[in-house]
Amino acid sequence: MPEKEDFLATARKRFAAAAEDEKHLREEFVSDLKFASPDGKDQWDPQVKMQREQAGRPAMSFPRCHTFVQQVSNEARQNKPQIKFSPRLDADKDTADIYEGLARFIQYESDAQIAYETAVEYSAGGSFGYYRFLTDYCDDDSDDLDLKVVPVLDPLAIYGILVPACFNRTPRFAFVIEDIPKEEFKAQYPDSELSSLSWSEAERESEGWVGSETVRVAEYWYIEDGKPEKGKRKPKTTVKFCKTNGLEVLKDSETEWPGSTIPIIPVLGKQMIMEGKPKLFSVVRPQKSAQQLINYSKSRIAETLSTSPISPFMVAEGQIEGFEKEWASLNTVQRPFLPYKMVDSGGRPLPAPTRQTFEPPIQALSSFVLQEIDDMKATSGIFDASLGNQANETSGKAIFARQQQSNLSTMHFMDNLERSFRKGGDVIAELVPKIYDTAREIQILGEDEAPKIIKINQDHTDEKGKTRKFDMTKGKYNVVVTMGRAFATKRMESFDMYQSLVQAAPNLLPTFGDVMFKNSDTAGADIVAERFKKMLPPQLQGDDDEEPVPPKAQAQIQQLSQHLQAINAAAQQYEKQIQDLEFEKKAQVVKSQSDWAIAKLKSETALAEAEVATKAQNVNERLTFVEDLVKQFHAQAHEQAMQAQGAIHAQNAAAQQADAQSQISAQNAQQQQETQA
Repeated sequence: MPEKEDFLATARKRFAAAAEDEKHLREEFVSDLKFASPDGKDQWDPQVKMQREQAGRPAMSFPRCHTFVQQVSNEARQNKPQIKFSPRLDADKDTADIYEGLARFIQYESDAQIAYETAVEYSAGGSFGYYRFLTDYCDDDSDDLDLKVVPVLDPLAIYGILVPACFNRTPRFAFVIEDIPKEEFKAQYPDSELSSLSWSEAERESEGWVGSETVRVAEYWYIEDGKPEKGKRKPKTTVKFCKTNGLEVLKDSETEWPGSTIPIIPVLGKQMIMEGKPKLFSVVRPQKSAQQLINYSKSRIAETLSTSPISPFMVAEGQIEGFEKEWASLNTVQRPFLPYKMVDSGGRPLPAPTRQTFEPPIQALSSFVLQEIDDMKATSGIFDASLGNQANETSGKAIFARQQQSNLSTMHFMDNLERSFRKGGDVIAELVPKIYDTAREIQILGEDEAPKIIKINQDHTDEKGKTRKFDMTKGKYNVVVTMGRAFATKRMESFDMYQSLVQAAPNLLPTFGDVMFKNSDTAGADIVAERFKKMLPPQLQGDDDEEPVPPKAQAQIQQLSQHLQAINAAAQQYEKQIQDLEFEKKAQVVKSQSDWAIAKLKSETALAEAEVATKAQNVNERLTFVEDLVKQFHAQAHEQAMQAQGAIHAQNAAAQQADAQSQISAQNAQQQQETQA
């Protein structure tokens, strides 16, 4: 079939082109990984190592590069990716929260952290790594699919992604290869057309896909452009997939991917474009020469120590005669003294035997090794504080500053990892409406990784009695990726912070004790947190999930508070006026009545505030209750204000009457005095 032959010829041509384009990147990747390996067996030049071993000289390795790689990869282990979704077109916040919870569950269920850690470790140690997305049935009895994050354990098995990624282009094709032994291939694919050909003929026609002992089987991903949809300029892209051995498309392997991009995500090291060609760098790339010099210098030290003669004693002829046994065992037996003859055969005196010392250049070689170790730190930007070694820094602030300096030197690895998460988030955002498009129950995870079952794409009543529908097939969402510590780590840090706060201000514990113990992993912490919550004022004991008060209700509550403040101010003013009355006895009755009215008003005010906070749970009921309460207080305030004003008028009238009576009494007294006079 010509069409089939053209398809396979194109596939073989694409693979050959990708292999050629990536050749220099892959060679440097392999070389870097040899130095990043903890065993260090391949850190010597093969020819130099062979020459030394043939000459009986040591070629030892003292690997240090892998510790720098671990510093970068372990930083990624501490900082977990958080993929967040914000509603954009025809989307709502609640459904965006479901997207976030589903993204967490997809990653948790897939053990995605393994995929991420593997990718960044290859990126730091070899300059690039990958992880990928696949779909799988959620269980054996269901046709529903789940999205999975899958690690790429061998980055060299991926072709076609690397060079486009370096130029920030979308790849048009990709291969995921596996070389399978000939007999195993026949067992896995008994219906293969390859079985009908002679093996020599297959080798000749396959252009390198079929070898004498193995067959290359590749997942072949490719993009086809269709016609633009109505009203759109951009053509619709379709991602297709099949398995091939270079000579045929294997049976029942053709399928169509629901997304618009090939779901293989690269995680790159440091990137550069030099003379139109991409360059990628790992952490160990600039350290390799220093590492080789360390290996050579330490091998030279070992060689020097092994070949240096034992320092001999210089003795005259006949000087140890009779004591040969003691002197022969000098280096194996500890002796408090060694006898010797003080005169020669002619009776002439002889000096004591002396040892000829030889000091091999160990100190100079050791100093050279230390210099190369410093070179490794300098070329990577990772210093003692980050490696856990004691340095000149003594204060915690200085150590942290040096660690931050090292983190800045390797931040591009973390930044590239975060960029890959952004692409992964785009894949999730695109595939969720297509995979999770039926009425079903799914599991999601909250930010605290607590599981929850949610119904999607169907009307249902939630646990609060509300009718909800989370339509996963509608709306567009923006993807935001943040890198932060795991929730469990943040909980521990929060608990430590609260403990420090309690030590500084113990009286504040009742105000946040419930939150503090929610972040504790100690036994019974949840019980303690609940007890602290019950000790809070009523207005702080509301459910964290309670719906917020709408703006109209907030305005009514604010208006009520203002009225209560005005009533309290008026009551205080009336009380002061009563206290200032000149006639205490006459005012006493009125004052006691006013005191009673003021006390009643204050009591009703406190009751109303408590009712506003605790009585109505439903937002609409709360709003109606607040409106009625405002009306009641208008009436009560007016009535009690009138009563207070009447009391003041009565007191003023009594005072005036008392003044008039006093004046009459004074006049009568004056007249009596005048009459007597």
